Amino acid sequence: MKKKIKILIAEDEAIIAMRMEMELKSLGYDVCKPVSTGKKVIKSAENDKPDIVLMDLHLVGKMPGIEAARTIWNNYKIPMIFMTGYQDEELMQKAMELNPVAYLIKPVEICEIEAAIDLAKEKLRIEN
Repeated sequence: MKKKIKILIAEDEAIIAMRMEMELKSLGYDVCKPVSTGKKVIKSAENDKPDIVLMDLHLVGKMPGIEAARTIWNNYKIPMIFMTGYQDEELMQKAMELNPVAYLIKPVEICEIEAAIDLAKEKLRIEN
């Protein structure tokens, strides 16, 4: 039996997170409970062991998404798909250091996310 891909959504806007969760589940993915803070995304990565993290670079709380992403990448090597509503060159440079599968500018359509997930699945297949 083929393993279902598990996706963790880190998104500070609850309505966007719920919509993404619903759309990804309808496409057949296993989706962890969405989180909105850096600390929660790190804890979820540790406990839920997702295959892919869909990470908004601007999260609620003191820890920026990029810092949470760096912690997750350094500890768990989970492929990341970054999303941001800001076209910030400095942030993009920091994000690219983490070798994301994709860097998407919001608003993001589900077809863009699905294409990025396909890239992440290929990266996982090659690494395994």
